[in-house]
Amino acid sequence: MNIRNSSDQAPQFGAEPTYFCAPWYLKNPHLQAILSSSRIRKHYLTLQHPTLEQNAEQLILDCGNGVRLSAELNRATTSSNAQSLIILLHGWEGSSRSNYILSAAAQFLAAGHDVCRLNLRDHGNSHHLNRGLFNSSLVEEVAGAIKTLQLTYEYSKTGLMGFSLGGNFALRVGLLPQSLAKPLDAILAICPVLDPAETMKVLESGPFWYEQYFVKKWKRSLFKKLEYFPDYDYAKALTPMSRLKEMNEFFIPRYTQYQTVEDYFQSYTITGHKLAFTLSKTSIIATQDDPVIPPADLSKIARPAHLSVSLQAHGSHCAFIRGIKKPSWADTYAQAFFEDCFRQS
Repeated sequence: MNIRNSSDQAPQFGAEPTYFCAPWYLKNPHLQAILSSSRIRKHYLTLQHPTLEQNAEQLILDCGNGVRLSAELNRATTSSNAQSLIILLHGWEGSSRSNYILSAAAQFLAAGHDVCRLNLRDHGNSHHLNRGLFNSSLVEEVAGAIKTLQLTYEYSKTGLMGFSLGGNFALRVGLLPQSLAKPLDAILAICPVLDPAETMKVLESGPFWYEQYFVKKWKRSLFKKLEYFPDYDYAKALTPMSRLKEMNEFFIPRYTQYQTVEDYFQSYTITGHKLAFTLSKTSIIATQDDPVIPPADLSKIARPAHLSVSLQAHGSHCAFIRGIKKPSWADTYAQAFFEDCFRQS
């Protein structure tokens, strides 16, 4: 595939190029991934946007069926009454305060859009809000949270942007217009999980540190859940686990509605015909050097006319770092994408 000139690429928006050109010293995908989530990146984001966290309104959103999700709402600095809201969804074991979420939020706020940073269940210190454990099939509650936002705040335009697993959730929310107060005006998915079974194979067979990163964070989350719901009593079984495969095989049949790992993965797979039914203007950005998401999965998704795909040569997994102090390329591209969609809707 011709990366820069493919007809599958998202169109040009204003002056923002449709391809990411990494500096030569940042083209290594592992370096991109490490820097994107590093403490030094967090340090500079905090210095550059010192009031972002302080000015956030803490929300607990009713998602229906007794489920509650936490979120943080930031008002645009350039307008006291913004007409547009962009909702951000983090990846697995990330949160509303992940580096890539804060970086994107700052970009949108400076451009005059309000931003809601939504936490998935059991993410962002929200383990106490719901009894059931998080699993990736729970898209209806995310749609419920967005519906509550739509009914509570009167925005004329609403966009949804998700990263990695959050990108998968965003694309599936686009398939649930009946669960929203109104259809979303635009959806952008950055390096989304498309085929979970294939993603898991990459994690289990690739560089060990990626799998161990998720093992460590998932275990920490599961132990935190026990602090609020000790009757789950899985600590003894969880403690020696060191691979995602054994964790999936233990927790999925016991703590989800699925009896097998295969059925569970299928519940949030979005290859095949599934994306053919999305109604919102939608764009996917993926990379050829993603160490987590196989780019070959893009060939297995439906391509309705209002879904565009941009496959980048570089960018790693949700990184697109142009410099440790600079906004991600994905942030500036996303701003142009949403503003173009808002003008047209």
